[in-house]
Amino acid sequence: MADQTTAPGASEQAGEAPPSKEVAGFYNDLSGLLTELFGGSLHEGYWKSPDDPATMAEASRQLTDLLTEKLEVKSGDRVLDLGCGSGAPSIRLAQSTGAQVVGITNSAVQIEAAVRNAHEAGLGDQVSFTCADATVLDFEAESFNAVLMIESIFHLPDRLGALREVARVLRPGGRVALTDLLDRDPAPAPMEQAVGDLAERSREHGRASLVAKPIRLEEYSSLMEQAGLVPVERIDITEHTVARTLDCLRQKLTDDHEELVRKYGSQVVGQYESVLPLLEKAGFGYGVVVAAVPEQPLSQRAGG
Repeated sequence: MADQTTAPGASEQAGEAPPSKEVAGFYNDLSGLLTELFGGSLHEGYWKSPDDPATMAEASRQLTDLLTEKLEVKSGDRVLDLGCGSGAPSIRLAQSTGAQVVGITNSAVQIEAAVRNAHEAGLGDQVSFTCADATVLDFEAESFNAVLMIESIFHLPDRLGALREVARVLRPGGRVALTDLLDRDPAPAPMEQAVGDLAERSREHGRASLVAKPIRLEEYSSLMEQAGLVPVERIDITEHTVARTLDCLRQKLTDDHEELVRKYGSQVVGQYESVLPLLEKAGFGYGVVVAAVPEQPLSQRAGG
């Protein structure tokens, strides 16, 4: 069994992390708008260089491709997309690798959209989605070859607990690839203040905080090891993601403001517009973390 010592990002941060029902409510209300703003996905874009001409939609797909590459999956493998959003990364991963993908989210609105998108892509038999709790995975041990977690771990109350669950459902040698918000040094604004500002803005809209306290990238080595995972790689990709993503979002909100208000309502659009300046001020970093399960079966790992 993995060591139970508390690590950064573990249970002591549970009080600072969003309740799952709040996260579900947020995405039930805003998924349509966010999907349009982010170009089909619900995550940051990745630009390969300062001169990369990719649009927001193309850059989002490039981030999915980067994480897919890190997973090293092949045709017939079984992949869990933990925090699948509206299904775009699951569908793209299935198309590019031939893997079977199971996506989970706690948003019923996202599940409906994801199922529809998979059928429209002709992948209804290869990609499936279900509404589930990401902190207590309802899957057998060693049932997946890989786990994808794009921008989901900072919505969970306990990073370490989530990673232990990931380690449990991964087969020997299987990989997890995730992205997380980072506390960088130096940061443009104190990170605790930034998280507090975001939490206050959420309360103004009748919600609890939706983002757990960011951690430093180097803290993931300890987290992964305590979860029973072997660290493979960690990369700070802030310069390839955050600023240009925020620029694209702001430009889209400006250029298409009237149409977005017509489709989603002034309250929903205004809520997201009010968050952008806080995200810019916060100076969050953005990282990719990859880890693997040891090659021996779970029973041998637990017995060791």
